[in-house]
Amino acid sequence: MSGVCRSQLGIDVGGTSIKGAVVDLSTGEPVGGIYSELTPAAATPDDVAAAISRIASAARWSSRVGVALPGVIDGPSLRHAPNLSAEWATENALEGLSVLAGTETVFINDADAAGLAELTYGDTGIDSNGLTIVLTFGTGIGSALLHNGELIANSELGGLIGSEGRFEEIASGRNISVEKLTPNDWARRAQPFFDEIEAILNPSRWVVGGGLSEDFDRFASQLKLSNPISVAHLGIHAGIVGAAVAARERHLTALESVS
Repeated sequence: MSGVCRSQLGIDVGGTSIKGAVVDLSTGEPVGGIYSELTPAAATPDDVAAAISRIASAARWSSRVGVALPGVIDGPSLRHAPNLSAEWATENALEGLSVLAGTETVFINDADAAGLAELTYGDTGIDSNGLTIVLTFGTGIGSALLHNGELIANSELGGLIGSEGRFEEIASGRNISVEKLTPNDWARRAQPFFDEIEAILNPSRWVVGGGLSEDFDRFASQLKLSNPISVAHLGIHAGIVGAAVAARERHLTALESVS
């Protein structure tokens, strides 16, 4: 496949699994199935690069790849990625991953990818509705800030610390699964963080993605918020789709620079 402006492979690297799909960029919908592998136990750059290569091969894709990663993209390195190997923080770790994946690779934070997908294919009112906060609940908790149609990259609201610990260590999707939290249990842990974020940033809207999007109504209904909360338009596939959109945007930027 070479029609990168019509379709694009996006891959979402999580602490539990690595998922990828070719995305129809006109609709934002994955086509041809979702390819998934368990995240290797060590989760080193080499391990993840090999998984990316296998997914690309399974999808019969040999062009540019968009990859969403759970951490802060800092040039050629990845910071604050507690669910991956410490090797990711090594200088030029992402450059090595690009070479091992066998093609140009465009990186984006996983929650930012979900936010980008929401901006591109979600509610059109998001373009002029002040600040929207996207929270993705998976192995950890990622965040994306969308302000009047623009993505403010690399926020880390999951790292907020309350009386019971870090937000992402007590109220993530993994906590819900492992500790078998009821919606009420989860809301008791999560509510103080929503309150703090609301007091500091005054969002006009909340969007929830990640694993929690599959059981959104049961959990979100337990929260007491001043402004609306909704499920991510593309649900659990938002990270894949956003990674694909990021790769397309990089491609279009490159074309503009030579035109």
